[in-house]
Amino acid sequence: MKESAVESKSDFKRGLKDGLPIALGYFPVAFACGVAAAKTGLVLWLSQLMSCLTYTGSGQFAILNLIQGGEMVLFTYALTIFIVNCRYVLLSLALSQRLDPDMGIFQRMFFSFFNTDEIFAIVTQQKGNLKSSYLFGIATLPYISWALGTLIGTLFTDIMPLSISTAMGIIIYAMFIAIIVPALKASKPVLYVVMISVLLSVVMECTPVIKNWLSSGWIIIICTVMASLVGALLFPINKEEEQ
Repeated sequence: MKESAVESKSDFKRGLKDGLPIALGYFPVAFACGVAAAKTGLVLWLSQLMSCLTYTGSGQFAILNLIQGGEMVLFTYALTIFIVNCRYVLLSLALSQRLDPDMGIFQRMFFSFFNTDEIFAIVTQQKGNLKSSYLFGIATLPYISWALGTLIGTLFTDIMPLSISTAMGIIIYAMFIAIIVPALKASKPVLYVVMISVLLSVVMECTPVIKNWLSSGWIIIICTVMASLVGALLFPINKEEEQ
């Protein structure tokens, strides 16, 4: 059955509340992206357009590095963003199994644009099917914060050195740890999967042959897939546990 207007409003507000910490963590990273874009030479409207359409810190910094290096081929930009953010395909596939059946194809496609690592980490901890009202609620403030942070960073480039503004990006990692730790305490399978992924990442990053052939983005993808497969095989989730 379709969710009622009251339930929809309640879920949206709950999503806004859950998305607020993510929004606070995104702002300094977006600010750093704006500063980097301005110092690369991008005009305000182009910097803001890139921020709103890509919505990815790692992808934007990768593109800015290419621009600084003199790369001007659009296909190279697109391929770089795809490789750096290929993990989002995996996140969306995993999330699709939890979506409310009432969500239409266009709603699913629209939300996939807003699906980030941090949002994925929070919504996967929710019980039962994920309703569209909650998902769009949790996605609203982080996206606004990202766009606003980029704008302010671009406008006030000369106020803060790039080294300092970039260092502010550590906040997002602290935020991600704060999201993951409660899940690790509550679930041993989650803890084991995280430990497996960390171990695989260390091994691959420290193996010269692998490091020479694969970028950090591909290493993350491989570790994610392998750890997820091991977790799915060793710790399957029963239907009763999802309720």
